[in-house]
Amino acid sequence: MDNLRTELRATITSNPDVSIVNEQLWKLPIVLYDVGFDQVKRLKMDILMKMLLLAFQEADIRRAANLSEMLFVEELFISDLIYKMQRIGLIRLEKTGYKLTPKGHDYLEKGIFDEEMEGGQTVISYSAIHDEYRLAREDSSEEADEALGIYRYPIKGSLNKDRIEQLLFKEGVNTGEESFQTIITGITSCIEQKTKYISCVEFQLYDDKQDIFFSRVWNLMTSSWDEVIEKQIEARELVKWRRAMEEQNV
Repeated sequence: MDNLRTELRATITSNPDVSIVNEQLWKLPIVLYDVGFDQVKRLKMDILMKMLLLAFQEADIRRAANLSEMLFVEELFISDLIYKMQRIGLIRLEKTGYKLTPKGHDYLEKGIFDEEMEGGQTVISYSAIHDEYRLAREDSSEEADEALGIYRYPIKGSLNKDRIEQLLFKEGVNTGEESFQTIITGITSCIEQKTKYISCVEFQLYDDKQDIFFSRVWNLMTSSWDEVIEKQIEARELVKWRRAMEEQNV
């Protein structure tokens, strides 16, 4: 931490017009959630499945044996594939034979189909200060020292499952092989795990040339300057900083 703070000071004061008026170290609360979700394996449709769907679309077929004779494929294999397509909702059996569902028509047109998989688990982090959800696996930062004070402008946030779901949909599409994707389809559970605290280094700065005060905050979770927190601090404290300087110069 000492080395980091030294580097940050050097970066800030590389501009000779900028001076450090005050420096603080505090911690930021981040809530962690254990999230369970459903997922499917999305594959490119193989030739045989496509042929079966086309056959059901064009003709009245009730028996796997008929398709087996037409396509020169084992009847047992055809039966298994028909069962699979019924289970995932691509076809349904009507009086005249198997017919494509709207989902079946859609998948045939796109050349894909989804196969069920076991549910998955991940950890999502939430910063109420930023009103931001992130995949916790992206955060490798260490927890802050317990002795540090908490950020002085706390915000009470609330769980928003819709936004967690949007994050998983956006980030949770994992491409495997060229013809294979794992896609998250919905949240099954969301349980608060704990609150983690992240260190932040705050600098109160003054630019003598422009005669302005401003804030810079280094967030150790993102390893970057945190403009959201900087703006929060400036909105509440710039007037106070200016007044303190004027009183000092009297």
